[in-house]
Amino acid sequence: MDEVDGLRRLAGPSTARAATGVRLVEDLRQVVKQPPGSVLVLTGAASREAAGYRLEVALRDAGAAGAVALVLTAQAEAGRDTGVLGDRAGAEVGRGGAALAGVEVGRGTAALAERAGVALLAADGDLAELVVAIDRAIAGDAADALVRAEKAVRGVLGAGGVPARMAEEAAAALGVEVDADFSAPDRHDHLGRATRIVLRLAELAAAAGPSQEAPARSRAQVLTELLIAPEKQAQELAPRARTLGLPVDGWHVVLRVEGPEPYALLDTVAARAARVVRELVGPEWSVAMADGALIVVRTSPRDLGRAGLRTAAVDAAHLLDRVRPAGVELRCGVSTAHQGVLGLRTSASEARTALRRGSTALATYDLAGLDRMLEEWYSSDAAQQAVRELLQPILEQKRAGMLLDILRAYLDHHGSPAKAAEEVRMHRNAVSRNIRRIETLLQADLGDPQQRLALQLACRAARI
Repeated sequence: MDEVDGLRRLAGPSTARAATGVRLVEDLRQVVKQPPGSVLVLTGAASREAAGYRLEVALRDAGAAGAVALVLTAQAEAGRDTGVLGDRAGAEVGRGGAALAGVEVGRGTAALAERAGVALLAADGDLAELVVAIDRAIAGDAADALVRAEKAVRGVLGAGGVPARMAEEAAAALGVEVDADFSAPDRHDHLGRATRIVLRLAELAAAAGPSQEAPARSRAQVLTELLIAPEKQAQELAPRARTLGLPVDGWHVVLRVEGPEPYALLDTVAARAARVVRELVGPEWSVAMADGALIVVRTSPRDLGRAGLRTAAVDAAHLLDRVRPAGVELRCGVSTAHQGVLGLRTSASEARTALRRGSTALATYDLAGLDRMLEEWYSSDAAQQAVRELLQPILEQKRAGMLLDILRAYLDHHGSPAKAAEEVRMHRNAVSRNIRRIETLLQADLGDPQQRLALQLACRAARI
C-alpha cells in the first residue's frame, strides 16, 4: 500500500504482508473481530479514541485478528501523549480533526507494532477517498496474482505430465518455491490463494498423466477387466487393450498393494502410484484397482529372468515407500514374470498368494515348488470350475474353511488323523469325525489314490 497517496508508515514491519481487503472501523472494540488480512481504517472518532494505552490495545487486537495494517485518520488533540506524538514543529488542527503529517510514534508503541506484525499508518484527507484508494491497491495485488496463476496453469498443463517439470513451471510463474511433491510455503494473501489453486490443479494433472497418451482412466478400466473377467472375455479384450497402448503381449510382473481400508484409502494411493510410476525408467507401468487392491503391472518386452525379478522387488519397495500415507500400514506382494493376457492373470494370482502367505510388508512369490505349477493351472477358468465342482458340497457348509483345512492337513499327512490334528490344533477324534463327514459330503473314497490326489490339488488350489 505504499503506492496510496497520503498514506504514511508510522511503525510496524518494514515489509508488510499482502492485504486481502479493507475495513472501516468506527469502534475500537470491533478491531479484534475483523477478518484476517484486512487493512483496518479507523474513522475520525475511532482514531481520537485511540489515545494512550487504547492505541496499544488496538494494535494487540489487530495482531490477534491477523490484520495487515491499522490506519489512523485523525487525532483529538495535536501533541497529546497518546503513543502518537505530535509533530515537533506543531500540528495544525483543521475542521476534520488534527492533521497527521509529520507525526512520530513513541518507542513503546513502535515496539508493540513490530511484535504484533501490524503496520501502523497515518493518513490525511477525505476518508471515503482513502478507503477507495486502498481497496484499489489491494485489487491490484489480486489482479497480479490472477495473471501469475494464469501463466502457471499454462506452464503446468504444458509440462507433459512430468511432476518435476510441472513444479518448476509453477514456481517460475508464481514466483514462489514449489517442491516436487507440489507443496509450497503457506501464505495468507492473494498469491497464496492462487498458489494453492495452481498446485491442486498440478496434482490432478500429474495423477491424470501426460495428455498426449491414451486416457489413463480407460487403460485402468481395461486392465481391471482383463484381471477379473472370465478367461474368454479377457482374451477378447486384448485388441482393445492394444489400441489403448496397454502392453498386454509383454512379460508382466504384478505388484499387489493392500491396506486397511480397501477402497477409500487405496483410491488415494492409486493417484500417488500413477504419479510415481511415471518417474521410473525401464519397463512400462500400468495401474488399476481390482479386487479391493491396487494392482501395479510392470511390463517388459522380454523375460528378464531372476535379475529382472530382483529389480522388480527393488521397484516395489520404492513404490511402497513413496505412496504409503503417513501412519498407514500397506503391504505389497510381488509376482514372478509371465507373458501375455493369461500370463498377466497368473502374475496377479501369484502376487495375491505372496501377500496371503507372507508376513512382511513386502512379500515376493516363491519361484520353486508345486505352488507355481498350481498357479499356472488354476489361472484357467476350466481349472477353477473343476475345483469348485469338486469341493462344492464342502463350500456350501457354514464352516467350510475349517473343513477344507482339516481335509488338506489329513491328505498332506498321508491320512494320519494324529498329525493332522497337530497342524489344525484339534483333538484327533474330532479330526476323524470331520473326515468321515467330509467323505459323506463328497461321496469320496479317501483310500483311492486318484480321488485323494484330485482332492489334495483342489485343496491347495483353493488357497491361492
